[in-house]
Amino acid sequence: MNQYIRSWLFWLMFIIVSISLTRCANIVPPSGGPRDSIPPLLLQARPKDSSLHFNSRKVYFVFDEFIELENVNDKLIVSPTLKRSPIVTAKLHTVTLEIRDTLAPNTTYTFNFADAIRDINERNIVEDYQYVVSTGSYLDSLQVSGRLLSAETGQLDSNVAVMLYRGMDDSIVTKEKPVYYAKTKGDGTFRFKNIAPGTYKIFALKEEDRDLQYNQPAEMIAFQETPIVLKEANLGNLNLLLFMETDSTIKPPPEPVDSTDIDLEPVKEDKKKKHPKLTVTATLEGGLQELPAPMSLTFNLPLRNLDSARLILGEDSSYNPVAFSSQLDSTHTKLSLHYKWKEGMPYRLIIPKDAPTDTSGQQLVRADTISFRSKKASDYAIFRAELKISDSTRAAINDSTMHYVIQLVQDKTIKYAGTAVNGKWQQTFITPGEYEVRVLLDANGNGVWDRGVYFRTPKKQPERVILLPGKENLKAYWSVSKKLEI
Repeated sequence: MNQYIRSWLFWLMFIIVSISLTRCANIVPPSGGPRDSIPPLLLQARPKDSSLHFNSRKVYFVFDEFIELENVNDKLIVSPTLKRSPIVTAKLHTVTLEIRDTLAPNTTYTFNFADAIRDINERNIVEDYQYVVSTGSYLDSLQVSGRLLSAETGQLDSNVAVMLYRGMDDSIVTKEKPVYYAKTKGDGTFRFKNIAPGTYKIFALKEEDRDLQYNQPAEMIAFQETPIVLKEANLGNLNLLLFMETDSTIKPPPEPVDSTDIDLEPVKEDKKKKHPKLTVTATLEGGLQELPAPMSLTFNLPLRNLDSARLILGEDSSYNPVAFSSQLDSTHTKLSLHYKWKEGMPYRLIIPKDAPTDTSGQQLVRADTISFRSKKASDYAIFRAELKISDSTRAAINDSTMHYVIQLVQDKTIKYAGTAVNGKWQQTFITPGEYEVRVLLDANGNGVWDRGVYFRTPKKQPERVILLPGKENLKAYWSVSKKLEI
């Protein structure tokens, strides 16, 4: 009996210890560690890359890990282009490409997947994978490369379609798909590979509908006047300038109207609707007027008339009346008051309540008094530029007739601009901040950027703007001198 009890106790203790050890020794998958940053590796392509006499309807790409596709219908580029896009699917380790068109004989085809293939776990991308085959007995090997710039801003533009056509008709870009098609990269460069010898017209097109045809007024286009000829050597260093020939989204600015010459018929007021009261506000920064800009006044309702002679502008602490001029824009809501402000001086503008009258016959509820002070010169920065033209730039333009306009740009808006005289330019009264510096190659000397022309005669390239690297941080009371080289 004692032996039986001892045996039972032994096995009971064994079970308890085993359970305890099992709980203590639970296997937990390791956490942390370095992130997998290696993109999927292609193990096999069937048929293999660079195949000749290609006639397969399906191509299989096998990778070393599970993969997925991202926007492959948008990213896959086939050159020469096909009427029907291939169907691309992914399952486990394999990408399948199904060709639905009949391929042309004796032609080299390139299937560029860009960055559409990636692994499932860490989303590592297979960069710029290309599959090349030929339906003939040899592979075409010529290349065309270049760079695309926004003509108006000088910025590099990515993901823009660049196209090659065999036809020489000017309207071919409006009605046909290109023979070869590429996209610009992040640095604005583009490259066509495996191109057949021949003569081509080259275009770039930035569009929303992605139909590879120039048929919308807001689409941007770039072109080269003369066709490119490919024989035995590659062609590189092409520069294309992208522009919008007609900007239908921006209406021309209204012509200014003299504030003393207004004669509008009163508009009948709908008595059932509550009409807002006429008010006026001044555009001031912290109660300070910019130098040497005009003062801007905004009425909340269009004016029928304005007796500007009754407005009183007083200067200095005694508010002595001074003479000024004013101008009302064509919307009859914005009044510009022109005066040569003295720096750091107090001012007061009095607008009698019956001086403005809106289109419904309303006047101000009471006279409006606007007190403000002009800024000081020390509130602003000064920028001086000395421009040097490189030999390569001189060779590309007619330097003897070219005008160089230096632009200071902030938030995509040209804040200050002026033409360099004898290579020098100075701008005073600059509001402190960070500015991009651009140089406009102003061919006609009008001081502003001019669009290009493609569909009218004569054709014309847009004027070019060169964006200089970095930004200038201009601070109050600073005078900055800069040597600019383009």
